[in-house]
Amino acid sequence: MNGSVYPPCPQEGPRAGKIFGPALVLLLILAGASACSKGKAEDTGKEADNRPQRLTNVEVQTARPTELEEYILLTGYTEAAHDIIISSEQGGTVQELLVDRGDRVAGGQVLARVSADIYQAQLVEAEAGLRLKQATLKKAKTLYERGSLTAMQRLQAQVEHDAAEANVELAESRLERAVVAAPFSGVIDDRFVEQGEMVSPGGRLLRLVDRSRMKAVSEFSELDVTNLHQGIPAEVSFDALPGSSFQAELSFIAASADMASRSFPCEFQLANPDRTIRGGMIARIRVLKERHTGVLVLPQTALVETENGRSLFVLESETAVRKAVTLGASNNEMVIVKSGLRPGESVIVTGHRDLVDGQQVRVTGRKD
Repeated sequence: MNGSVYPPCPQEGPRAGKIFGPALVLLLILAGASACSKGKAEDTGKEADNRPQRLTNVEVQTARPTELEEYILLTGYTEAAHDIIISSEQGGTVQELLVDRGDRVAGGQVLARVSADIYQAQLVEAEAGLRLKQATLKKAKTLYERGSLTAMQRLQAQVEHDAAEANVELAESRLERAVVAAPFSGVIDDRFVEQGEMVSPGGRLLRLVDRSRMKAVSEFSELDVTNLHQGIPAEVSFDALPGSSFQAELSFIAASADMASRSFPCEFQLANPDRTIRGGMIARIRVLKERHTGVLVLPQTALVETENGRSLFVLESETAVRKAVTLGASNNEMVIVKSGLRPGESVIVTGHRDLVDGQQVRVTGRKD
């Protein structure tokens, strides 16, 4: 014995060499493959870094002081400026009805006649009474000059004469009112009676409408009404007349709010010489509220909504930089930037929807 209690190590015999030799070769092959793969990966990463970065195309606009007209947008409906119901002042039978629906009439034109036999008889009676009082007054004057009549008797004859004259005028007026005439030029929009029908005093006969001037009726909120006054210009458009707009003027603002809507009724006058506008049409009204001058104005589409509010992107050395802004008045397309933007800065107005702060961009156009 060699004095050792342990068996010999496996590496020391020829059999150990036979066992571990193939394993060692396999390990070396795997190590080489790993190193090769790592080298290829590093080469691929370097190639990716060397590729040119893909830039986003944008268009910019220079922020310059300008002016903005602030409008109030209202919805209303139209009415004719003159739209009345013509009634019979006297009761009786409608002897003549000279117009029909849709007829155009002139001011003063006779439209209808109500039976006037009674009024004609009253006029004849009144005229006869007047002739008698005229003769009585003439005789009283002669007797008074002779001293045969007192001053009181002379005055009594004069009073009776004047009363007879008044009766004649009253009878003539009643007779005239049996003839119904148009108070202004317009179109007969409706008819409520037929010829031969009985009407009472105040009974409705016809509806007369003048569409040469129209009014658009709407309401102002209490936030807007304090800044407005009669005479302010407005622009009115209609869904039924696409592509057309009409100039109007604010003609009326109610002094008190409607208790149901808490808004203030208003009216706008507008000319309608060709009778294109009809009553009851839906009107879109744009009222000039205020004209702002020396302000920075941008398209509302240039703004980006964020969790912290609204912002926009400005161009700095081909880089998009996000800026938070405070906005002021606006109209349909443009808005005032009150703070967060300096005059002369280039604002990205197109291609900014998917930008992030600090992203490289390519300017392909300007909208100045």
